[in-house]
Amino acid sequence: MFNLVDFTPREYQLNILETCKKNNTLVVLPTGTGKTAIALLLGLEMLNKFPESKILLISPTKPLCQQHVNTFKQFTDIKEILLLTGIISANKRADLWKEAKVIVATPQTIQSDLLNSRISLENVSMLCIDEAHRSRQNFANTKVTQNYFENAIN
Repeated sequence: MFNLVDFTPREYQLNILETCKKNNTLVVLPTGTGKTAIALLLGLEMLNKFPESKILLISPTKPLCQQHVNTFKQFTDIKEILLLTGIISANKRADLWKEAKVIVATPQTIQSDLLNSRISLENVSMLCIDEAHRSRQNFANTKVTQNYFENAIN
């Protein structure tokens, strides 16, 4: 069982979390008001509900990805948290994917690994897309999301 550490959610975050637990949800809040915290809370819910699963957060830049990793490391007791970017060789990414519970990655990295069958979203219980307004047409977010809906735990 994974737990929240040294963090007290705000009431509105808990209210939004309840919606997220029941529906695919687009959370729109001003910068700095806790969208990542909601993703963290939902991630804990999903990992505890599906203990053998993984959660995936995709974010458009490496610095934003690192911020998400830092948040999960700071406020949960999850040890298997992985930052996955194109800097890591493809074969190593495939191996690291197998051991991780929380994967934070750039969308292009995940899209490439899916296209080349290095990873599967079959055992992913949550997909969070940071900067979702970038999810248009053939952008990597769109392709990863399509794969998630076709293959992941629902």
